[in-house]
Amino acid sequence: MSTKFAFCVCATITCVNAPVSAAFSLAMVIGQPAVQIAAMYGVARSVPLAIAALIAFAIRSRSGVTVLALLLGSIQICDALVGWFSHDVMKTIGPVTLTVLTILSVIILVRTIRQNSSVPG
Repeated sequence: MSTKFAFCVCATITCVNAPVSAAFSLAMVIGQPAVQIAAMYGVARSVPLAIAALIAFAIRSRSGVTVLALLLGSIQICDALVGWFSHDVMKTIGPVTLTVLTILSVIILVRTIRQNSSVPG
């Protein structure tokens, strides 16, 4: 597998992960005024991460995408825990799925980079 392909897969999953988190936070701000302040904190965290992920993808920063993917994967697993404790299956399965896809794409990207850097020539 080429490094470019692995990067594109990881960056794409990361760039899907970040806006999904931002969209849920924005939906809470718009849809439920009673929890608007708490939701704003979620927006404040997720929108800059989404922008950073898009920038890292645009400038083809392997290290930036890797770090952001790991960060977003860890945020999604925390979101899954919230879903689990609130007994909401969809709020558990969705974040777990994004976490698995994100972490797998990071593993593939890092392995591909290492294999291609160890090949002489």
